[in-house]
Amino acid sequence: MFEENHIVIEEATEKDLEAIIDIEKSSFPGYPYSIEIFRTLLKDYGRYFLVSRSRGVVVGYICGRIFREKFGEIVSIAVIPDFRRKGIGRKLMLELESRFKKDGIKFTRLEVSVRNTIAIKFYGSLGYEIMKLTKNYYPDGSDALTLIKFLEEDNAHYLK
Repeated sequence: MFEENHIVIEEATEKDLEAIIDIEKSSFPGYPYSIEIFRTLLKDYGRYFLVSRSRGVVVGYICGRIFREKFGEIVSIAVIPDFRRKGIGRKLMLELESRFKKDGIKFTRLEVSVRNTIAIKFYGSLGYEIMKLTKNYYPDGSDALTLIKFLEEDNAHYLK
């Protein structure tokens, strides 16, 4: 049974990586990130690598990084199937965006498969807008949309 008041968001630790990999593999079976990639992201960008826990169990994660010292990039986000559509992904996104903003980042971006219409709608509900289409982005040859969100009003000049 899901109880929203039992969801805690905190920085990921090395001990969380096994659960994160399980969530990653179930969410992206065709091309999951490896534990080595997550370990590097945790080491280099731990402040932007968050997990959501329900009663102590990792039920979702988000990892981001600062790219080119200019913008935040959401590398990956996933929630286990039984906990999806309960606001956990939204809370993870908003917490990561808040951390980016506190650190002076003016906008954030991410890539999403054109086939993932649920995720595209989710990101749109958070204020992300389509910036460009990249053909053959994913290993299976599918295309990706790059989405962007300004974390403060009137920051389009930061793209230049």
